[in-house]
Amino acid sequence: MFGEKDTIQIFPYPVWLFSVDADRVETINQKANAAITQMRQAEPPGIPGAHWQSPNDLQARDEFGELVETISGATKEIFTELRIPTDAFLVTGMWINLRPPGTQHPAHTHPNNYLSGTYYVTAPSGGDAIVFRDPRVETNIISPQFSEQTELNTREIMVPVEPGMLVMFPSWLPHFVPPNQGNADRISISFNVMFESYGETISRPKWTFDQTPEES
Repeated sequence: MFGEKDTIQIFPYPVWLFSVDADRVETINQKANAAITQMRQAEPPGIPGAHWQSPNDLQARDEFGELVETISGATKEIFTELRIPTDAFLVTGMWINLRPPGTQHPAHTHPNNYLSGTYYVTAPSGGDAIVFRDPRVETNIISPQFSEQTELNTREIMVPVEPGMLVMFPSWLPHFVPPNQGNADRISISFNVMFESYGETISRPKWTFDQTPEES
């Protein structure tokens, strides 16, 4: 009936998974845990069992310098892969998420940034995943039954994570954290990355035209 058949995937959604070197993981995690203890002691007691988030400017604190350096290295690799010829970017925000058993985080995006990501300090069994959702809402207009879910027919993809992993993705890609079904806290550090001089350079039109009237 057919000669040849090929399936191509167009407009793929990239998600990058980095395994951070073990010695660097140990340093980052020690400093993160110490910072959590310090910050939580300085705050009023929270509701037992509720999730906790730190301030979102941790990229400016010295103890997170090694993590910022790690994120910068990963960003440069991503820009090389995407053929983006610039190293002029900065981490615009960074914050700790501590989610005890039973807690979750609803689907969301990170506006006004190009890349976002999460570094995992802990990822207990049962709380070791992040889920990405297809942003094309029209794909659900007709939704037949499938005998098996694959990357070609699903609207959500669960990505397993583990301590010491750095996950990065486009900031516009919806994602959420399913309920922590483990027996320990899930601790992650989320962040955003944006071009340093977006308004002055990248946001300008890519096309030009000569406004000089032709000589008669």
